[in-house]
Amino acid sequence: MIFTLIIVLSVFFSSSSQLLLKKGAETLVIPSVFTLETIYRLSINIISNIYLVGGVLFQVIALLVWIYVLKKVDVSYAYPFISLGFVFVIFMGYLLYNEPIGYIKLAGSLIICIGVFILSKAN
Repeated sequence: MIFTLIIVLSVFFSSSSQLLLKKGAETLVIPSVFTLETIYRLSINIISNIYLVGGVLFQVIALLVWIYVLKKVDVSYAYPFISLGFVFVIFMGYLLYNEPIGYIKLAGSLIICIGVFILSKAN
């Protein structure tokens, strides 16, 4: 049970990373022509963007937690939980970015959750 929670924690950090990266990407101005100066300015904007830095940090945390998970449990048990990231991002995209959900996304999310539940019981 504890390892399942740790797996979900890794999925949470990885999914949250994507949401932070999206927020950070929305504020970036990508130059139409790349010169040393525009690349330098873009680099400064990227490393000074709290959302992008947070997204990268969350991805590193997710990776470290995932490595710990892989050391402790079978990959065939842990890996299906990654698909819960899709469900999390769908609902957080709705809450944070007003992205539509619709019946198809709801049905797909339910199927993913049922599949993860079934696979978690198979081990």
